[in-house]
Amino acid sequence: MQLKSAGHIWWIGGFVYGQTSNDDVFVILYPAAENLKEKVVRVYDRDLKKLPAFIAVDIDGGDTEANPSKEQARKKGIYHECPAFEICTFDGRDTQMGKERRFGEVLRLSKAAREALSGAGGKGAGEKGSRGAGEMRPEGGQGQQQARAPQRPTPPPPPDEPADDGPGMMGLPNYRKLALEATTAEAFDYAAFMLLRNGLYTEVERITTVRQAIAMGWKPSAKSNAAMLAALEVYREKRSEAEGRGEAKTPASQFAKQEAMSAYNEAIKG
Repeated sequence: MQLKSAGHIWWIGGFVYGQTSNDDVFVILYPAAENLKEKVVRVYDRDLKKLPAFIAVDIDGGDTEANPSKEQARKKGIYHECPAFEICTFDGRDTQMGKERRFGEVLRLSKAAREALSGAGGKGAGEKGSRGAGEMRPEGGQGQQQARAPQRPTPPPPPDEPADDGPGMMGLPNYRKLALEATTAEAFDYAAFMLLRNGLYTEVERITTVRQAIAMGWKPSAKSNAAMLAALEVYREKRSEAEGRGEAKTPASQFAKQEAMSAYNEAIKG
């Protein structure tokens, strides 16, 4: 998998079929977390083949040209729940609303998603398209609305769930190697997040914030990458220890920062 700079990680739990004014079909992906209501990203023709096989992509047309919220899509009966799977996105061109978000890759599948894929082509497989599996877009009026009734989304696994390869999925990259060989801060932060993510490092931006707190003038190189990766691990360990002793977040963070800075400086000198 090609490492995208400025990457972001998302657990997906539902989708909507869309169609452009040129009749090109796309798929809108939505976050698995119920408190996140807006779309994550659109997936267009060139990337549809990357989606898990339980999302049928060879369909006749989409249901919308807009980007409805999760609730709006449910009310219209066009929202499809699906087993959770994890993707990364990356920043595209600048727009009036900020940087455009683009689909990157499917990173891994939840247990429910792997089970859904293992049953593809068997009983209950979608009628539309060879890639369909599970309950896809049935044809017809009332039956279609009934099949699209909202269901509770499959909850995503915790961030530190061990990565398992699912059917048709390639193994995850060696993120430690990618972090050590990164030539930009963005690539390092993304790889470090994928390697270290847990209850503390819940998003790429947290890695960036801690890295800057440890060494504001840090620049990627073979030696500094290794030193910073070790320091980020020390910060995570020491903060967890401090909070485990009952310290409040601020003093725990200050203690962990000092320990991480010492580890970084020691590694740089070595």
